[in-house]
Amino acid sequence: MTTTKYQAVSIGARAASPKDGHPIKKANAFSKLLFRWATPLMALGNERQLDPADVWPLQLENQCSVVGRVFEPVFIQSHSIMWAIASVFGWDMLWILVMQVGKVLGSLYGPYVLQQIVLSMESNAGFDITYCLELIASLVVVRVVSALLSAHSDLQMQMVVVKVTSALQHLLFQKSLRLDATSRRVKSTGEISNLFLTDIPTIVVFSMVGNELVILPVQIILTLWLLYTVIGWSTFVGAAVVVFTLGGNQFLSNAIETAFDALMSQKDTRMKAINEMFGAMQIIKLNAWEEMFAAKLAVERTKELEILWRVFFLVTISVVLLYLGPTLVTIASFASYTLLQHQTLPASTLFTALSYFTMLKFPFSSLSMTISSTMQALVSLRRVTEFLDLTEKNATTVLTPATAPKDRLQNYVDNDVVVAIENASIGWDVATPLFRNVNLTIKRGEFVVVHGSVGEGKSSLCAALLGEMDKFNGSIFVGGRVAYYSQQAWIQNMTIRDNILFGHPYDRVKYNNVLAACALSKDLTLFPAGDRTEIGQKGVNLSGGQKARISLAR
Repeated sequence: MTTTKYQAVSIGARAASPKDGHPIKKANAFSKLLFRWATPLMALGNERQLDPADVWPLQLENQCSVVGRVFEPVFIQSHSIMWAIASVFGWDMLWILVMQVGKVLGSLYGPYVLQQIVLSMESNAGFDITYCLELIASLVVVRVVSALLSAHSDLQMQMVVVKVTSALQHLLFQKSLRLDATSRRVKSTGEISNLFLTDIPTIVVFSMVGNELVILPVQIILTLWLLYTVIGWSTFVGAAVVVFTLGGNQFLSNAIETAFDALMSQKDTRMKAINEMFGAMQIIKLNAWEEMFAAKLAVERTKELEILWRVFFLVTISVVLLYLGPTLVTIASFASYTLLQHQTLPASTLFTALSYFTMLKFPFSSLSMTISSTMQALVSLRRVTEFLDLTEKNATTVLTPATAPKDRLQNYVDNDVVVAIENASIGWDVATPLFRNVNLTIKRGEFVVVHGSVGEGKSSLCAALLGEMDKFNGSIFVGGRVAYYSQQAWIQNMTIRDNILFGHPYDRVKYNNVLAACALSKDLTLFPAGDRTEIGQKGVNLSGGQKARISLAR
């Protein structure tokens, strides 16, 4: 299906010049390796509070417009968010995975060095200081390399997070603009806001920790294998405890997923109630219904807190279970090693095994969080996918000179027709359309006034010409550009001039003519800063007439 395209409007973002370009582009290999390119900004931040102008411009490949243009076609083709993320950002994530695996292997080298040094001290041949110094030197090198791999993998991961966030926000924003009338009734503004505020961050967190689903099991398996080389088959006793712990955690993860799903549904219910209250604030104030609506919101919030407490309770049990896991593994393994295998615990075996057991704590504790994040991400993915599956406005509902059939377009041009509705049935529901077999023809240069009583469809006719209503049969043609000034004024939190220009360049002559035509010149004299006055929620409050005139000027 052909989707509607919307043009991005510049809002005055400063262009990146060679002078203030991102320093990583000009950094040499040594600077990139040790992050010296970031030192000037860190030094400036140590001297004073940083301003937005101090921060480097976002690199082109990380900007939302660029990421969105790459990500959206892949999603449309695959219709899978995770597949699109893997296709677009997969190589970046694979490189991060390689660095993280290198970091894990480096961390396993420490216990090996400890074992060799203790064995050398226990050896009857005497302490080989040269060999031990070589081991210590190699350990220092491995630790430095591991630290660099950790820092660079974290940086690359944060860059992927920025891109994934931009891609998902772009995808949902474009979809919200394309929803048809039926879909807008299905999804409220509060539910759509929750997708941006809650579900996208949840998916982004999963994309950030998704590699750990591979790394953590590998780290656990490698550590257990190294333990086997130290304490033999007693390791499998500990492995049995591991399996028991993971089984309990899997059960808890399923319960967490169910509870989190209920939490998201309750959040939608609460946000819907809040939006309804703000939408009817004037009526609530006039009728003194504040306490009644506050009580209603309190009930919804109480339900949400009850579910949230259940989620936290389950997560706490899961975390406690996995934090106890390494301790239980240690006790079980050492007990079987001494009591069942009848082995003594020399210092080399004891300290090496304890080092490996200590290293098991991080993957065990992280695995709990990773599994919990995965369960939450699955819920959010399902919610976002349901939203992206909603029906969209048909791009051909309103014909334009670019989409109209050639013979019909030629007929319109010959008769100087700019607006034509022919035998059209239009409305929100196919069973009960608002207009049936409507016919309307407007020629170029005509001044047309549509009048009638309240509720007779004047605004609906305008919505039909804009393509905001569903067309069930017939045709609608609009030739040329359309300017729409609605009854409800829309004001942004910026200056009056910026509200009027709306991202377009300032033309003094045209701007003054518009002010005069909209009778705004007198209004501007009432403000101390003139058209530089900040308006909206963070600025000066305007009257209804002033808002209407500014909207008309735009």
